[in-house]
Amino acid sequence: MKRYPGIILLVLCVQLAWGQEQLSLEKQAAIYYARYDYARAASMYERIAAKRKEKTSTQVLERLADSYRMYNQYQRSADWYSKLLARPDAPPDARLYYGDMLKCLGKYAEAKAAYTQYASSGNADRVKNRIAGCDAAVEWMQSPTAVYIRNVERLNTAKSDWGATSYPGGVVFMSDTLYRHQLRKGSRFNRNKYGRNNREYYKLYEGDTANYGNVYINDFSPAFNWSRYHVGPVSFDKQYQVAYVTMTNPNRHVPGVKEHRVKYGLRRLELYAVEKDRSGKWAKPVPFAYNKPEAYSLGHAVLSNDGNTLYFASDMPGGQGGTDIWYSERQTDGKWGTPVNCGPAINTPDEEEFPSIAPDGSLYFASKGWPGMGGFDIFHASGSKNQWSAPENLRYPTNSPGDDFYFVTNTNGNTWFASNRDGGKGSDDIYSITTPETFTITKVPVALVIPFIGKVCPSLDGACIYIYNRQRGIGWCFIGTPGREITMTLEKETDYVIRMTYAGERRDSVELNTRGMKDGELLRKDICPPKKVESIKPKGNGH
Repeated sequence: MKRYPGIILLVLCVQLAWGQEQLSLEKQAAIYYARYDYARAASMYERIAAKRKEKTSTQVLERLADSYRMYNQYQRSADWYSKLLARPDAPPDARLYYGDMLKCLGKYAEAKAAYTQYASSGNADRVKNRIAGCDAAVEWMQSPTAVYIRNVERLNTAKSDWGATSYPGGVVFMSDTLYRHQLRKGSRFNRNKYGRNNREYYKLYEGDTANYGNVYINDFSPAFNWSRYHVGPVSFDKQYQVAYVTMTNPNRHVPGVKEHRVKYGLRRLELYAVEKDRSGKWAKPVPFAYNKPEAYSLGHAVLSNDGNTLYFASDMPGGQGGTDIWYSERQTDGKWGTPVNCGPAINTPDEEEFPSIAPDGSLYFASKGWPGMGGFDIFHASGSKNQWSAPENLRYPTNSPGDDFYFVTNTNGNTWFASNRDGGKGSDDIYSITTPETFTITKVPVALVIPFIGKVCPSLDGACIYIYNRQRGIGWCFIGTPGREITMTLEKETDYVIRMTYAGERRDSVELNTRGMKDGELLRKDICPPKKVESIKPKGNGH
């Protein structure tokens, strides 16, 4: 999202040998599309569509919409799916993907209409949870949970940053912003870009956030960043002596496929364990015994609290479909046992990824298969191995219409997650989240009967707008966007305060209440800083 989408990372070795015969633009686009180089494919198909206009083939429209979808360009993808669906020979799944893009844009009524039409063609089971997610999202946004969410601006850039996890002295995270001058000797970067989104490859960095509010970004370690391709995310054991890192091995031989004088191959994700030696330095990475990059990807691993179970994501055969959460148990000889699927209580025919284990042993993970608000939503379940409670959606505002994933809680009180939601600094940003001592989904009070629409003033661009219920002691944070209308349902006979926090920690607040209002009576308000009242000096000498 947004990061490399999904565990199924496709990194391509390409030898462009056009030869003496120059390929046509459409053949070049087809090659890029076939090798998952979606950013370049979309650019070329755009040129073809602009030239041919209404004579553009259905296949070109389909691939153009697909290309934008595959690297999370939701609006562009939706626009092209709309054009594609006007064709009588449009493929049936185009309506499904059109609904997905509308849902990721927060256009729930339109998405539900697309899903319903798709369901009428005999695909009701495939979109059942998607439709349920559209209905639930509207309700959840009207009654947000009692959490406070903050963009960790000191770690985020205009590109993609995610995978934050605590580390002694700071935090380790991934970024495709090429902090080239921070990389140490032994760490490698790739002068070529990742074809899927035409961005740099991810590397692991360490941020020291304990220095008087500043942040110092450094190469985490050449023991991890030796790969020219994506590196991360990483998780640690309790003592920070063993790390489990996802990466792509550039030294592994990749069988090539030759097509139209172009030879290319693909690489998949692998999991590595890295231990500290006696001197405290990270040693050479050791591949996980069940890596099989010629057949499937495997990564995003995390240890159970007792250190005896390793959870990870993979599209290996034998799962529920798509990408699943799996686990492996430590054997008496210290080796890891054969992977076991976490089962249908967690996994669906769609994608489940990014597992993490909370201090209480429960599981957080991201899913596209369970009813959710957009792309990936974050879910919580209690249990272990292949015995779990029903997954609980963390709801709004933790989840959003976009992709929300990699939710990591720590015993030190830090909780981070990643999202490509509107209002961030880049395509993926790291967010911190503060929850009540016990995280529970807020139940809708029976007195929530006053619809509220608050229009955000232009001066609050980027501010945190915190709407606080004085009687219940809970509140909800929204990111200010000029002209945005915040819609929610308020409790009657209740006092509220709207607090506005700016980048420089300057705060303003305004009061409102629902006292004396009738059930269903609409309350509108412009959310603006209070006007300053200037004192008026009396005329004359004042005698």
